[in-house]
Amino acid sequence: MSRAASLHALRSALIVGALSLAATAPAARDPLADRQCTGGVCMANVDAAQAMAPCANANLVLAWSQGGQAIALQCMTDRAPADQPILVFQKRATNAPAYELTGVRAFMPESLPQLAHVPRDGDDALLPACRRPVPPTMAPGELLLTEKVASDNERHPYCYRVLRVASLADGSIEIRADDGQVPVPARMGPEWQPLASKMMGLVMAADASVPARVTRARAPLHDKPDARAAPHGWLAAGDRVEVVARHTPGGMVLVGHRDARGRSITRWIAQGDIALDAAR
Repeated sequence: MSRAASLHALRSALIVGALSLAATAPAARDPLADRQCTGGVCMANVDAAQAMAPCANANLVLAWSQGGQAIALQCMTDRAPADQPILVFQKRATNAPAYELTGVRAFMPESLPQLAHVPRDGDDALLPACRRPVPPTMAPGELLLTEKVASDNERHPYCYRVLRVASLADGSIEIRADDGQVPVPARMGPEWQPLASKMMGLVMAADASVPARVTRARAPLHDKPDARAAPHGWLAAGDRVEVVARHTPGGMVLVGHRDARGRSITRWIAQGDIALDAAR
């Protein structure tokens, strides 16, 4: 057996072994049990006991893309809302360019159409967007950020700037703004890195072994994270799977599936061919 074949066999054995252990071990405590997920985006509150500098003793809010690369981490402090920092960074790469912002909040993607609605007098639960969002919905996996700013509308003196965090094909992230005034990323400061790494670990643990279902009528399975590779089996719409690992740049996820005969298989499938369960 060649060295490459040996490595491939070892890697496959490790994956199968991990799946076997997961099937027999007692369920681990969900690290972000209160999270809400919609359209591949999740948000969760994190108790201050998990916080550390620069957010020591502060409650935290996490927002992340399950199929993309973006995580937003906000310190909820006793200071004015505009002073509460939010860090937007890339999964698995705390040394990559990140965005450190203030006065910005994360919202779930379904909030975007609501921002286009002008509130009635006395109803300012959600301010309108400063300019009509284009497009009016979020792309799959995008994070929605807003910034409250002064408006030139006398009836509604404040409005929300809309910022969208996109995951690019090369695995990096980018913030886009509807008004074109985009923030500039910079290397993450060392004071953020331990907390960002810890929160990234919670996100990855929360997304591990996520139950999902197949949405494509005939979804091809692959032995490696390459959609161009020859299929090795198929799943049908409605089949249940467990997401075990992700290969975001290629848009592929590793899933486990147990067929009607009780046989377990582990294959790669296109991210677009499955829908993650919002809750477990």
